[in-house]
Amino acid sequence: MTTNSAAFNTGVTVVLAVSVPLALLLANLYVVANPTHIRNEYGKAGFPPATLYDAAERLELAEATLHYVRSGVDTGYLMSLQSRGRAVYNAREVKHLVDAKTVMRIAFLVQGISSVLSLLALAYAWLNPESRVSALRTVSLGCFTLCALLIGIGLLAYANFGLFFTVFHRLIFEGDSWLFPRTDTLIQLFPVPFWMDATFILAGLTLTECLIVGLGSCALSRRLSGNA
Repeated sequence: MTTNSAAFNTGVTVVLAVSVPLALLLANLYVVANPTHIRNEYGKAGFPPATLYDAAERLELAEATLHYVRSGVDTGYLMSLQSRGRAVYNAREVKHLVDAKTVMRIAFLVQGISSVLSLLALAYAWLNPESRVSALRTVSLGCFTLCALLIGIGLLAYANFGLFFTVFHRLIFEGDSWLFPRTDTLIQLFPVPFWMDATFILAGLTLTECLIVGLGSCALSRRLSGNA
């Protein structure tokens, strides 16, 4: 094997270790960032009610907000949302939603790139028999590493969700731009229990998927090693 070939194989290995777990994690954003998740949350017994909006208007505004974050519409769409003749969102909330939309778009872009890189790297490894076993082991290692991280983060979130929520937002958003009083629409529509459930759903789905992919890759690599 030439030096260039070895370097390329190393690059493929690194891509697999990072891109497969990342693609699985970010793909689950599609599960929590959709109207069905909102309806399920609002339908739960004991879910905090809104004091500013009735149930029907609350759901309508929440779905409209999600539409803004997930679509290509501009802030004019947000500012056009009204309740009882008044704008639903103030300037500070609009600014935060603009930031949230940017983060969401980057996350989905990274998910798409990770998925494509994963498929290309796996195809390359499979077409090169000498790389198959190491590629599968790398996928397993990446998935199990993410599992360990998710378990650690999940324990932190379970023990002190407020701390987890604060750290997460301080890493992504500037200053205290993500803090709002309970009377603001963002908190009325998306209270803390909403984000708790979204966090645990995202972590739970990713953990399950990584275990399946990791164990499957491990078993297949052992089978191929035994047949070598």
